[in-house]
Amino acid sequence: MSKGETTSNRALLIPGIFLLLGLTLTYFLQGSAREAARETLHDEFKFRVSEVLGNIDRRLQSYEQILESTAGLFAASDQVAHGDFVEYVHALRLEGKYPGIQGVGFAKLVPHKDKTRHISEMRASGRADYDIRPAGQRDVYTPIVYLEPSTSRNHRAIGYDMYSEPVRRAALEQARDEEKTRISGKVRLVQETDQDLQAGFLMYLPVYQRKTTHQTLEERRTNLIGWVYAPFRMNDLMAGILGERFGEANAVLNLEIFDGDSLQASQQMFNSNGQGHENAQFHAVQRIALFGHQWTVVIDSLAPFEARMRSDKANIIALAGTIASLLLALVGWLLATARARALAIAHRMTEELQQSEAAQKRLNRALRLLSDCNMALVHAEEEYKLLSEIFRLCVERGGYLMAWVGYAEQDAQKSVRPIAQSGYESGYLEKINISWADDEHGRGPTGTAIRSGRPNVNQNILTNPAMAPWREAASQRGYQSSVALPLICEARVLGALNVYAHDPGAFDPEELHLLEELANDLAYGIVALRTREEHAAAKDRLTFLDHFDPLTHLPNRLLLRDRFERAALSAKSEQKTVCLLYLDLDQFKQVNDSLGYAVGDRVLVGVVERLRQCVPPAATISRLSGDEFVVLLTGNYDATGIAVVANTIRDVFAEPLAIDTHVLNLSFSIGISLYPNDGEDFDTLLKHAHTAIGSAKEAGRNTYRFFTREMNAGLAEQIRLTGGLSNAVRHGEFLLHYQPQIDIQSGRITGAEALVRWQHPTDGLVPPGKFISLAERSGHIVQIGEWVLNETCRQGKLWMDRYPQAPVVAVNLSALQFKRGNVLEMVSKALTTSGLRPDRLELELTESILLQDVEATMKTLQGLKALGVKLSIDDFGTGYSSLSYLKQLAIDKLKIDQSFVGDMLTDEDGASIVKAIIQLGHTLQLTVIAEGVETDAQLAFLNTAGCDEAQGYLFSRPVPADQFAKLLEKKEAERA
Repeated sequence: MSKGETTSNRALLIPGIFLLLGLTLTYFLQGSAREAARETLHDEFKFRVSEVLGNIDRRLQSYEQILESTAGLFAASDQVAHGDFVEYVHALRLEGKYPGIQGVGFAKLVPHKDKTRHISEMRASGRADYDIRPAGQRDVYTPIVYLEPSTSRNHRAIGYDMYSEPVRRAALEQARDEEKTRISGKVRLVQETDQDLQAGFLMYLPVYQRKTTHQTLEERRTNLIGWVYAPFRMNDLMAGILGERFGEANAVLNLEIFDGDSLQASQQMFNSNGQGHENAQFHAVQRIALFGHQWTVVIDSLAPFEARMRSDKANIIALAGTIASLLLALVGWLLATARARALAIAHRMTEELQQSEAAQKRLNRALRLLSDCNMALVHAEEEYKLLSEIFRLCVERGGYLMAWVGYAEQDAQKSVRPIAQSGYESGYLEKINISWADDEHGRGPTGTAIRSGRPNVNQNILTNPAMAPWREAASQRGYQSSVALPLICEARVLGALNVYAHDPGAFDPEELHLLEELANDLAYGIVALRTREEHAAAKDRLTFLDHFDPLTHLPNRLLLRDRFERAALSAKSEQKTVCLLYLDLDQFKQVNDSLGYAVGDRVLVGVVERLRQCVPPAATISRLSGDEFVVLLTGNYDATGIAVVANTIRDVFAEPLAIDTHVLNLSFSIGISLYPNDGEDFDTLLKHAHTAIGSAKEAGRNTYRFFTREMNAGLAEQIRLTGGLSNAVRHGEFLLHYQPQIDIQSGRITGAEALVRWQHPTDGLVPPGKFISLAERSGHIVQIGEWVLNETCRQGKLWMDRYPQAPVVAVNLSALQFKRGNVLEMVSKALTTSGLRPDRLELELTESILLQDVEATMKTLQGLKALGVKLSIDDFGTGYSSLSYLKQLAIDKLKIDQSFVGDMLTDEDGASIVKAIIQLGHTLQLTVIAEGVETDAQLAFLNTAGCDEAQGYLFSRPVPADQFAKLLEKKEAERA
């Protein structure tokens, strides 16, 4: 072979070798790219499977929180009315915040014996067509009584007995027995119609009777009153769970959900595309446990998703490799002169491939990180542990140098507070000062992300001007690039997630997109954990309020009863005494009225502190109401020992209590009852101790009294008479007697004071001394006083028409009438209705009326004077009347109290007081009348002293109107 042929063969061999090598290399490179694409797509498929499962679990957990909060509504009240339930569910804003849930309802447990009454009550409440469905007799019914929001679809479910259907009943009983939230198997909801028919299931949470225990299975079954529940339609639920990505997921994945662990068609609850994909490249079957039930989730990839395995990069590599191989072959014969260039091209291609593989590896790593973080979110119980776990995963699984989270503080500096971190930090977070204000320390990545609500990428710490305040510290620790991602939930920025890398430009767009998803999921998880903690705190608060007073933290009546019953059992077996000291804080209403309720609350807290110092350590102090306390004494106490405790309380409160600048003198009226002498149950002993307080108050307050049977009898009589006042007002059992008022000089009857009597159907004529004070306390005095005024004006008009010199009729007004009623309007109406001249009516006022709401009282009295009626001050000298009031009000008459009249002949001071009142009245140009005149000697003294008029038994007892008319006629006859 010639040399030329050898050279020619070599020229052909070298390009052929290059072509073969190039094509071989191209084949392996594009194969590697295709395998990398498949691996990436497989990682994304696993991520989407994990995401769907996590979203289902989180969403159902949030629905469980709704049922728990609704059950709390029943736990906080003995009865939840339909209106309260509607208002509560409306406040949840289910449609906006919880898509997929059909409503929140309550199913009541109704035994067969209560069925008829239950239906009647529901119909009486406004649901005339209510009935329990399906018809038929069963031992127990669980009809749906509430279901909100009240849509036409939900309305069809009212009255449906869920116990009548086995699947529902199984879930109801499981929730009841385990005292946990449970879901049912696949059912057809009662709300469903033939249009848009969907599979459904229900979530149940049992509700037990308030203030009962339900620790055991028997207690839970006995104390159950019903279930709060939520119905779900599967298509609507999954649309709500997948949200805006519902359409996207349907296009690339087929999602099927089966009830239980069977994949039979009859158990299918959801199919996103209506059919399976038998030849799917990616296939996953996951069984998940949800609230005592199991679902099987089957996810298959669809053609649009699998099409992404056709890697454009692999095609490009194949095309580029083929072209490059041809070019290499073409220039192979120039190998001697172009060998270096060919090697450079091969090296560059290899380097680009390595970079591509490195980028793909980072993306796969980020996908795995996101999947692991989502699993951490699903199982998180505490916020700080969640954050620590997320950042550990960022560093260990994500390969980042350091990661931390800072919360945006709402202080004046708008500072950012680091909460948790992981990775190489070496004091970095302690030295930096970061804020989210628009200043030098707030324009870095973290502050900018919080302020703007958008991610901020810092690809090179050394060259980014915004990193100037922290560049040196970051460089010392090897931080080359970073990204800050805002944590946003419900349109509010909580803070920022910060991730640091050791290479510049480490965050490409695809990786950044996955980190944004991580930040969004983390923000949702933080808010979900906080919501769960708030619900738990609210539940603890309700439990506390069941047994303790919120102001003083003392045991309330319920806890006091429990401790008494325990003490009574022990005392009964040991033949000992249990004592209740009922403490009523004297005149506490004046503290609230004068100093305000805030100071009053602080006074109560101070009172409790002193009580704790002076009662035995083993005693229980309980607050029953505003100013009432009970001390439960147990042990071997006799009457003397109990009296020592009561005296100790009195002595401790002899020292004034200082609240800010107010120095208050406080005291207790104490009633004492003993077990078993005064009663063998809590309610009886408490009632008897309270009865004894009345005796202590009558004794001048600031003392104690032991209960006696006589107290109970007197109290029972008062209760009986008070209970009869309503019937007396309603049935007109009152009548009027009139006592004449005499002009001392002429002996003429000038006036008639109307005095009310009660014609009791069984007790006969009841004097005012026995029922007026009761009417004052019960409020009946307002109605009684109005009747007395109207009847007196009517009678006065009859006398005015009959007698030329008819007497002025006098009516007593109660302080309560001034406080509750419109006295001016009432008097004006009585005068108009009766036709009595205003100057023929005299209103007798007690001095206490002038001491309450002075401005309003003065205005009313001035209005009465403008009408033309006369005003007199009753029992003058026994109260605290101001002479300025007498002058301002143009009072017409002063009435000397009968206590002064009774003493004036035997006591020099009494005589001086009477003379002083007469002189004062005449100085003010007022008529002076003395009441309670019973002897001629008293009348003579009053005449000598210059008194104008007199009233008393000397002239006549109070008599009915017809007898009073005879007195008038007799006096007229005597004068004639």
